[in-house]
Amino acid sequence: MFGNLIIYESLGSTQDIARELARQGDSEGTAILALKQTSGRGRLGRTWVSPPGKNLALSVILKPHIEPQHASLLGMAASIATAETVESYGIARAELKWPNDVLVNGRKIAGILSEAAVTSNRLEYVIVGLGLNVNCSPDDFPPDLRELVTSMAICTGQISDVEEIARVFLDKMHSLYDRVRTEGPAFIPNSWDGRWAHRKSYVIRDGIRYRAEAIAPDGALVVSTEDGTIKQLVSGTIEIVSP
Repeated sequence: MFGNLIIYESLGSTQDIARELARQGDSEGTAILALKQTSGRGRLGRTWVSPPGKNLALSVILKPHIEPQHASLLGMAASIATAETVESYGIARAELKWPNDVLVNGRKIAGILSEAAVTSNRLEYVIVGLGLNVNCSPDDFPPDLRELVTSMAICTGQISDVEEIARVFLDKMHSLYDRVRTEGPAFIPNSWDGRWAHRKSYVIRDGIRYRAEAIAPDGALVVSTEDGTIKQLVSGTIEIVSP
């Protein structure tokens, strides 16, 4: 099912191409890899540019028969697949930051963007996009980000083949995708929890301070307020803060 990898030397956005192919009926598991991406998007519409040979920009078409409210589980599965992929290249430990960032030594090495198409309460398809810093040196990052991000090359001292990494990721994603479809919401406590970097950490969202308590079965972040009120954060950006 996975393995139809379409490689572009350069394009604007792998997400846009994958979405158009999904609308045209391309098969599940089709993946788009850009060796150079000029108009990539991260979460919340942020721009993510991929210079030639430096990063992996990949989008995969998925057509799962699951409830639309469980679509976020696919992005979380991709986070785990990414963590497993970088560890297979000699990185000792990769962790996850809610909702879909991958960290090594506390620094971001990858991010996941998932976009779902729902018609009449039916999940038509999900496009899962991966942006992974592969062969970047510190000088490739803006000065204000150098203490916040990392790459496989920085962590291992080795230059890696981007296409090979893409195929390793797709293999691991295929296995995890099967688990999402069979386990459903149980997938989160079974797989994602063990890599969660910020359990019981304090976070700020929209200026409000919370404590991160758990990941809900649907992928939401369960938090508590200072007066003990429990609520769920469904999406968005959080800032990790000291107690």
